[in-house]
Parts: sequence; C-alpha cells; structure tokens
Amino acid sequence: MKFYFFMRNLLIPAHDLKSRKNSPAAKQHKKIKHCAFPKTEIFRVSFFLILSAFFSVATVFPQNFPEIPALESRDFLFSQYQQEVQESQKELFRENSAEPSFYSYKAKKGDSVITVAARCSIWQETLSTVNSIDTSSEPLEGKTIILPTANGLFIPENPNSSIEILLSNEHSEKISLGNSAAYKINGRLFFFIPGARFSPAERAYFLNPGMSMPLEKSILTSSYGKRKSPITGKWQFHRGIDLAAPEGTPVFACKSGTVKKIERGNRIYGNLIVLSHAGGLESYYAHLSAILTEEGSAVATGQKIGEVGSTGLATGPHLHFEIKQNGSAQNPEKFLK
Repeated sequence: MKFYFFMRNLLIPAHDLKSRKNSPAAKQHKKIKHCAFPKTEIFRVSFFLILSAFFSVATVFPQNFPEIPALESRDFLFSQYQQEVQESQKELFRENSAEPSFYSYKAKKGDSVITVAARCSIWQETLSTVNSIDTSSEPLEGKTIILPTANGLFIPENPNSSIEILLSNEHSEKISLGNSAAYKINGRLFFFIPGARFSPAERAYFLNPGMSMPLEKSILTSSYGKRKSPITGKWQFHRGIDLAAPEGTPVFACKSGTVKKIERGNRIYGNLIVLSHAGGLESYYAHLSAILTEEGSAVATGQKIGEVGSTGLATGPHLHFEIKQNGSAQNPEKFLK
C-alpha cells in the first residue's frame, strides 16, 4: 500500500494535485450531484514507457469531469470553461505547452462537431480526435462529448479508423520522443500534441470521407464490362477499370482497411495488392512496378501502397483496379468519388 501511494506521488505531481483541488472547476464539481461522463485517467508518457510493463491501468488515477448543462454564456460552468480555453490559447501563443483540463457536455439535437467546436472556441480537430469522431457528419445527439480546454491533436496509441491511422503515421516520430502528455480516455491511450492541426489531406478526409481514386491523375483506358481484350483480341468481361499513368506513379489505398493479400509475379495481374475493407468490400491493385506495404498491415484512405507498372499481362504502364463486394465483382466507378 505504501508503494502504491509512492507511485501515485510520482505519477501526479504535488503542485498539480493542489491546483486541481483548489481550482474553480473542482469547487464547482463538488456541487454537482451527478456527472454522466466516464472516468478518465491521466499520466505522463515518460512514466508510462518505464512502468507499463509492471502496472495495470488500475495504477492510474481517475478524475470525473464537470458536466456543462448548456453551451450558453449564462451557464456558470460554460463561462468558466471558455475562460480556461482563452487562457490556454494565450499560453499557446506564448509558445508554452498548454496542457488541457476537461469538461463534458451531452450533445443535443442539431449539435455537430462543427457547431460545438465553434461554440466552444475549440478546433474541430481537437474535438474530433479526443472523442474518436471520424467525420464531420457523424451524429452527436445524445452522446457525452469531452470538451478539452487546450487546442491540439489527441493521437491514439492503437489507431482504429482511417484518420487515426493517418495521424498516427504523421506524428509517430514526435510521440516517440516521449515528451507528450498521455491521457487514457474510455479505455484508450491518447498522446496530446499541443497546437498540432490536421494536414490538408486529413482535413479533406474528415470533411468528406468515402472511397477515393487510387491515382491522382490518370486516363481511363478501359471501363468495367464486356470489351475486346487488348492481349487476345477476343471479347471477354473486364472485371475492373484500367487507369493509364506513367511508370512509377504513386498508387493510393482507395479506402481504409487491411492488406489481405500481396502477390508478386502473377501471370495475369503481375504484382498485386488486395485490400479488405468494412462491409465486405475488397479492392484490387494490379500490374504494379513496386509494392510498398505488407500483408496484414492496416492502411488509411489515401496512403501510398505501391507504384504503377506494367507487370503481368499488360500492354503498357497502367493500374488495373477492381472492387469486389462479398466476392462479387462490382463497377468501381459507382464507388469512387
């Protein structure tokens, strides 16, 4: 038991405990009879890296958040929250590392990430990453939303969605330095990077998710359906589309998923990548000159997985692209945006 409290003092500095105890939020929180938000645990990355092998999550100390009833300036807690946001912004402008405190709010009819972020003066990417919200169109009504007081990105240790994979890949080097604060929220570990924002690609995906083109620029040389084979000259069914592009052109994953199969030197497809997606979908990328991923790897929408080539049965450099749903070939043009 003595060791338990010794570790507690290591993980939560004394000055931090004192400031939390005497903060306006803590005093106000004592007046709240019920807080609907689940427990959140917070600790430093440096300690996590050293101690994670020896301690379970139970050694981290939970904290309940004050719940804001309404996002209105006349509400005491919301007014207090806005003041803390302003102070955090000042710290960020002074190039100090602003660490967030947290409030909660139960979303009402008509609330969205965009409207809540605007009302709270918090960036959309901050609100979406801390709450594991993948797209701007995700409905929020009835959900309990975490409201951090500092802007930045919350990067999950184990990414699940496309945008989380993109964020994890982009910021992995910075996180590996061990200087980021870490928060365990709803059973998931997040690393906080103050002041970080979505890249243009991440913002585009957040605002408009879906299945993207596997090539940035290409010429459609053969559509889905019956055609005369350029190899044999016979009529046959073409189960995908052909996109002509120069040798070495980057090939991108059309949607987040897992690398189901990689094949090199296939007599027909040449170098081939097959991705498995949610909803029974699979995407095929054939005739590649280079394969830049591995079987079993998780990939995000827009992630580079290979390069255009002319391997297998091909008359020139192009990407043969197929979509299958539950094993049946589909017209890719119906899925692509």
